[in-house]
Amino acid sequence: MINFERLKNIREDNDISQEKMANILKVNRSTYSLWEIGINIIPLEKLCDFCDYFNISIDYVLGLSNNKNSINYIKGLDLKILGNNIKQLRKSKGLSQENIAILLNITQPAIVRYEKGIVNISVSNLYKIAKKFNISINNLCGKTMITKSK
Repeated sequence: MINFERLKNIREDNDISQEKMANILKVNRSTYSLWEIGINIIPLEKLCDFCDYFNISIDYVLGLSNNKNSINYIKGLDLKILGNNIKQLRKSKGLSQENIAILLNITQPAIVRYEKGIVNISVSNLYKIAKKFNISINNLCGKTMITKSK
């Protein structure tokens, strides 16, 4: 279960009102409020915007990590990169699209659309994948900048 308490804590630690945060994310205050209390789940694009604004890790916000830092993280969200990374993860585990669809309780054609970067995967499904395979959502989203060794 995703705990969205950190959304509120991060916002309050930075002395930002819900109204201002909603404006930053370009949503209504009531919409943002429902995300913060966990009634609705924040869409991945808005979660990325939130994390980019505060320069923090998606994994931290969702409670997958206690490391706040997002040093060397790439801003924004590219659905093609996310989709390709989901596909590569699935293949590396020797799983079919149907296997992943069953895990997420969705249809196999939905997996196709995720992998092609046509539609955005929900935060809850991305969280399930991260938990199941012990992988960073930041990495899946292609937000981690890989540094080459000399």
